[in-house]
Formats: sequence, C-alpha cells, structure tokens
Amino acid sequence: MLPESLKKLFKEAFGTQPICDEIDNGICMFKRDDLIVIKQNGKVVAQFEDNESDYGVILHYYAKKAGLITPQEREVEEILRSLFVNIIVLTEVEDKNGFSHSQRVAKMAEEFAKYLGWDENEVKDIVNHAFLHDVGKIAIEQLMLYSPTRLRTLESHYEDHPTMGTIYLSINESLWKYIPTVRYHHEKWDGTGFPDKLKGEEIPYYARIIAILDYYDEVTNFVSADWDSEIKTPQQALKEIKYLAGRFFDPELVEKFARFMRDVHNVE
Repeated sequence: MLPESLKKLFKEAFGTQPICDEIDNGICMFKRDDLIVIKQNGKVVAQFEDNESDYGVILHYYAKKAGLITPQEREVEEILRSLFVNIIVLTEVEDKNGFSHSQRVAKMAEEFAKYLGWDENEVKDIVNHAFLHDVGKIAIEQLMLYSPTRLRTLESHYEDHPTMGTIYLSINESLWKYIPTVRYHHEKWDGTGFPDKLKGEEIPYYARIIAILDYYDEVTNFVSADWDSEIKTPQQALKEIKYLAGRFFDPELVEKFARFMRDVHNVE
C-alpha cells in the first residue's frame, strides 16, 4: 500500500488515485519494504526511499513516465499556447465577421469533433491543435512586413512554415504535443506533400483532420495560386475535397467530413 500522504498528493495533482490494476502491464507505483517502486510493463524503472520530502520528485518522475501533465506544466502550456494563438490571430486577415483563418479552422474542428462523438477533453485538444497549426507563418508574416517584394517572398518561403512552427514549439516541452500537427498538416495521403513526404497513415491523425479543414477554409475564403484563381463556394470546396480523397486527404476522414457538412451545414 502506498502512504496516504503520497496518495493525497497524487490525487491533488492528477485528479485520480495511483491504482495498479496489473502490476506487470502499463505504469504502476507501489510500496515494497521501505521503497516506493515504479514499474513500467513489468520492469522496475525507478526506486525511491519512502521519504515524504521526496514525494514531489517521485510524482514528477511518475508523471513523465505515464505521460501525465503536472499542474505547473499545464499552466506553462496554457500561457505559451495563449501567447502564440494571440500572435497568430493578430497577424491573420479577418473576414467580414471579424474572424481569422485559424479561428475559423478551430471552430470547424470543434464542430467536427463533436459530430464524431469525441469527449470534451478530446474536443478541446483538437481545437488547440487547430489554433496552432499555422504558427510557423508568424515568420513568413515578418518577412513580408519588411520585404519590398512581399508576394514573391511569401511564395518562396511558404513551404517553410511547418518547419518554422516546429522550431517555435520546440522551445518548451509542454508544447511538443502540438508539433506533429503543425509539422505535418501539409503532408498528402499519396506522399507528395511537405515537408517530409509522409504517406497515408504515417501522417498523424490530427494533422490529417486539420489538412481537410485547412483546405476547406482556404479555398472558401481566399484566392490562392495553390488551389484556384477564385474563391469556391462550400459546395465546390466539398466536391473538390471528395475528388482529392485518397490523393491529398485520408479517404475515410473525407467520408466523415462529407457527412458532417451535409448533416450540420446542409452542404452536399
């Protein structure tokens, strides 16, 4: 049995008890003799003397191994994420309703996730990923601001923004979970995307979702040389997404997105 004071600290930090269902499966913490033992998949990965002054260190180690976020790390993440989101929104062009590209993508991500039946935490998570997906464009915006040949500069550096976003988010470990979406949302199902030419299910799941939402918002709000010379209607955009299923986009996700657009937005 773990000491009651350690269990109390764990409960306060993570909202649950450190219960071991299977001592040889997953991550498990228990007391053996005078030691606090942490096992992972049946293997002892750490042992600590049962000293109350060390409980903070023990919990931090356990949290790292278990992929849990401490309250302090959560606060740091929220501060840094909010800072980046504010900069992103400020540097993006607003639509007639006062919303920017990333705000629209985040709103659609929220609606889509709820339509798919995700729980509240999963919905919140995909919204945060959506807000940050274009964080690397901050660098591009700065290049355009101080360049006499702004459009040419944008065109020559556009494919750099997933890599730049990766660099920005690497500054703090609490933001690392967003890197796969930021880096890979321009990868394509057939392997012709950028920056790393990932293919199919090699592309992280959130990045595959954001790829569809990002494309939809881009072509229905902007004239882009990458996609077309005129803004598409929602119906035209959805038709194009269906056409690109299996080439640019995950075909299974495209089917779900098409049903979502039909049922929620009345677009077919």
